[in-house]
Amino acid sequence: MGASVLVGIATTKFIGVIVLAFAPSTLFQLYYFRMYLFIIVFGVFNGLVFLPTLLSLIGPAEYKSEILEGYQDKKFFRLAKMRMSG
Repeated sequence: MGASVLVGIATTKFIGVIVLAFAPSTLFQLYYFRMYLFIIVFGVFNGLVFLPTLLSLIGPAEYKSEILEGYQDKKFFRLAKMRMSG
């Protein structure tokens, strides 16, 4: 999940902001580039570090029975698929 977020940021936001860094106007470099770059870095940190950590600490408890059931279902479907193809 983190890789797709980083790729999305790199291809859409970061490339567009880099263009502003080389703008001849000091106004664009000083205000738009730095402000927008800070917003992007803050958003990346928030989405990839802060929120997952916070949600892992105060989020809902794990239900081991659901995890085991999901694993068994996955194993069952994999076995059924192998029997059908073979």
